[in-house]
Amino acid sequence: MPVFLSPALPDCENGARLGGAPPTVIETHPLLESHRYVLTLAAGCASWTGGREVSVVLRAGFSIEDEDLVYPELAMRAIVHDPSPRGVRDDLGWPGLRATSLVEPPAAASTPPLVRVDDAPVLIQGELAYSDAVRADGHRFLFQIDEEGWPASGELGDIVEEYLWGYGSVYFYGTPGVDGTVHGVVAGFIDF
Repeated sequence: MPVFLSPALPDCENGARLGGAPPTVIETHPLLESHRYVLTLAAGCASWTGGREVSVVLRAGFSIEDEDLVYPELAMRAIVHDPSPRGVRDDLGWPGLRATSLVEPPAAASTPPLVRVDDAPVLIQGELAYSDAVRADGHRFLFQIDEEGWPASGELGDIVEEYLWGYGSVYFYGTPGVDGTVHGVVAGFIDF
């Protein structure tokens, strides 16, 4: 069963969240020397999490014109970690991305969800070959972040200063172990 998440106020300390300071447990992670925090998927959002959270980070200074857009060297990374509250290091968050919670949108929501956790991706261009390299390494689709899901008006109309990856979607993959738990999540490709 798919899980859909959209930005909402108020912000939250725990669970699914977007922008602001990263979870305390990853503040000293080596990736945060070169990357900035974007969002966290809550523990239990899918069976493959094994009760852990997944935080997405993006290389500092990233631009869609950059060269690190191909698997396995995408500028987006994911960190699987124990559940942890939001920390205090706002300097480690993506600049211009407002801190909010991520919640399941109402059924009548007119904006698509920002995050989709599912068994299969929803592609913009419909080109399955984009995932050939990541699937060849044995990974399966886990979730996507779709920039069509940014709120464009209302109290969250200013949630993001500029689109992170060209008003597209980034797709994340992993390989479940024998127990179905994924220990590492990788960015597979960007579609826009």
